[in-house]
Amino acid sequence: MASITDSLSSHPSSPNIRPFDAYRDLRSVADLIEICFADTLDPDGEGYIQRMRAAASSPNMLRWAATSTEWNRHMMTGFVWDDGSRLVGNLSIIPYTVQGKRRFLIANVAVHPDYRRRGIARQLTNHAVAYARQRGVPEVWLHVREENEPAVTLYRELAFAERARRTTWHSLSDYPRAPLPPELIFGKRRSADWGQQQRWLQQNYPPEVTWNLPFQLNAMRPGLFGTFSRVFNNIYLQQWSVQQRGQLQGTVAWQASATFANILWLAAAPDTNDEAVQGLLVHARRQVPTRRPLALDYPAGQSSTAIQTAGFKAYQTLIWMAIVF
Repeated sequence: MASITDSLSSHPSSPNIRPFDAYRDLRSVADLIEICFADTLDPDGEGYIQRMRAAASSPNMLRWAATSTEWNRHMMTGFVWDDGSRLVGNLSIIPYTVQGKRRFLIANVAVHPDYRRRGIARQLTNHAVAYARQRGVPEVWLHVREENEPAVTLYRELAFAERARRTTWHSLSDYPRAPLPPELIFGKRRSADWGQQQRWLQQNYPPEVTWNLPFQLNAMRPGLFGTFSRVFNNIYLQQWSVQQRGQLQGTVAWQASATFANILWLAAAPDTNDEAVQGLLVHARRQVPTRRPLALDYPAGQSSTAIQTAGFKAYQTLIWMAIVF
């Protein structure tokens, strides 16, 4: 079975572009990512870099990386830009499958500040797209921070089309403590709520842009099936709902996480009134069994005022873009 490096090398490289080699490059790529994304790294991102450096010091890990197959989604692969004396550019490729369709995700596109505005990111991206086409992968995806206008412009020029925008919210220590509106009825999520909750969750967390999140729809299902899914996947969660005038307005699931923040999965219609969404989030914050930070991934612009008023701050908005061959 061919190694990742052999597979990537099958595509002709320009003089400065070569396949990522874990033995040679892992520590340098970790340093480059830290330099390029220092202002935007959260604790999970910092942990990611630390794990890269730990792997770079582990002979067993490097040996596994050198012989890993291309479709091992847990391994970093891709291309680097080598100026002859040091590594100054990187593009990672993450292979994954959604609903039976193979895809590549372009990630960690980083160019050392001293080498920017030389077309390195453009050439690396073009190279990765050409490689995907050669391999018969029908779709290439990436995501980029909304405020990174030069990168957004670059990817549009390279024919990537916007497919979605997602905002990640992080909880603040302070949130409203006043009594919630009496016309809103809060309680545990009922089995009768599942049909509507499922439809909202499928709308708000489509697999095309949430495959990388620990989102398990079946774990939120009521009854024995949901219990089995939670036990099998080692998921612990609690769920609440809000009703107004006898109508379900939304649900939220709190999920324990090994990352720096526990997770909220919010299910509500795009036109749900802000008062109901804000009240539901505040109610959940009062009920959660731990005071660890909370993270919420949600469609950009949807219920933003309600989420912010409930004591959350927008950490980042990512634009998901794709090329389909």
